[in-house]
Amino acid sequence: MQYSDDELLDEIRKLASELGHPPSLAEFREQGRHSASTYYSRFGSWNEAIEQAGYDPNESDSKVSEADLLEELQRLADDLNKKPTALDMNKHGRYWRSTYKNEFGSWNNSLEAAGFESENVGATITDDELIEEINRLATEIGGTPRFKHMEDLGNYDPTTYSQHFGSWNEALDEAGFEPENRGSKITEKELLDEITRLKNKLGDPPSARQMDEIGKYASATYQRHFESWSNAIEIAFD
Repeated sequence: MQYSDDELLDEIRKLASELGHPPSLAEFREQGRHSASTYYSRFGSWNEAIEQAGYDPNESDSKVSEADLLEELQRLADDLNKKPTALDMNKHGRYWRSTYKNEFGSWNNSLEAAGFESENVGATITDDELIEEINRLATEIGGTPRFKHMEDLGNYDPTTYSQHFGSWNEALDEAGFEPENRGSKITEKELLDEITRLKNKLGDPPSARQMDEIGKYASATYQRHFESWSNAIEIAFD
């Protein structure tokens, strides 16, 4: 069933009335009627949903220490009796996978910081498993998963899809979904924003090859828009 934004926000207000304060993400996961992931995909973040419901975000949901994140990772491992996956954290943990990525750089780095062996990304994952995860995420968010949905809510890093299928869009196509931006013109702002996103992820401006391997768009798209990859980089950081 597809819930409206108002219905989702009303559930926050209802729980806030019962608790006497705006619910934290952990409280909502325990007592709310809807999946917290639905709020993330609809509003962009839990705090944004709280604001849309008319409340000030909880400071505890805004500022999370590295120690708190590692403690929660260990708690979840104890509860599940296994090394948690990113999907386990999204479903059962107090924080989003993206919170760990923002703090540690990747889910694997988070596992290593907590004393677990990191995942051997992409080594034993089959194409069928990757497609199955796209379908699972599509069911969870009620629509076509986008690159950021997989990055924040999925069990695999979207770059794994690029390694297996050539690009995120080709993976969507293989799964039977309409690829991003098909039938619509990609704006220069979207292209430049993707360069900036990769720079923030890599620490340095991406190369054309890196864009092809882990970016949302092909480097050839930049050449068509900006005449060359170097021009695109120059404009992005002018």
